[in-house]
Amino acid sequence: MKRILVIQDLSCVGSCSLTVALPILSAMGIRCSVLPTAVLSTHTAFPDPHTRDLTEDIGPVCDHWQSVGASFDAILVGYLSDPRQAEAVLDVMLAFDCPVILDPVLGDRGKLYTGITPEHIAAMADLAAMAQVVLPNVTEAAFLTDVPYQEQTDGQYLRMMLEKLCRMKTRTVIITGTSPSQDQTGFAGILKGEGLFSYRADRRTISSHGTGDMFSAVFAGAYLLGKDPVEAGELAAGFVERVLDATEEASPFGANFESQLPWLWQQL
Repeated sequence: MKRILVIQDLSCVGSCSLTVALPILSAMGIRCSVLPTAVLSTHTAFPDPHTRDLTEDIGPVCDHWQSVGASFDAILVGYLSDPRQAEAVLDVMLAFDCPVILDPVLGDRGKLYTGITPEHIAAMADLAAMAQVVLPNVTEAAFLTDVPYQEQTDGQYLRMMLEKLCRMKTRTVIITGTSPSQDQTGFAGILKGEGLFSYRADRRTISSHGTGDMFSAVFAGAYLLGKDPVEAGELAAGFVERVLDATEEASPFGANFESQLPWLWQQL
């Protein structure tokens, strides 16, 4: 059985981060271990969540894992509650020496999430330089490359950001949430040494917080199970599309991803 470590926040209410990564990866037949960067009463789309930062706990947890012989086949990194966590996360990456998939959670729709600072952007850029795969959305790619955000994402704009991100030493970059046309969405990617690729789908009428975390979890699982980045991206996008189709109405409490876990298992 493959083993993956997921490093991101635990938002207790609102389907995102660890509350979607753990069931998704488990449904894919992967043993999922977790390292919370923070515990939040809800995700930050709700007003004034209660938050407990866990920066000081990352190092001791990693030390204990090493003392008991824990090992992982891949690491998925997401939300950092404090930019200082990047150094501790880098120590974890070096301690377990396995492929790293980074979902640089910073913002969406041209704006940073609540509590995200320029220091967070710099921290994510440092981690991107050490990751094998980076999975930003368009907003995050723009902040990481210091390129102005555009709602409509033509090929030239995406290529510029992909090539800049690829120069950070990462091998694969996939920018999610692209807008090739008004009624379409998708992703665009680059494989170092192999070129560009893209995916398009009809835009759904419903959008939901947490779908980026669902994409990164499915991608990481598929990648760990041997699918190439294009196949892994297509499976992740297909899962998110089915989740949105199964969601009756938009809600900060999250999309109906649970109903699509049997479908995901069948694809593998």
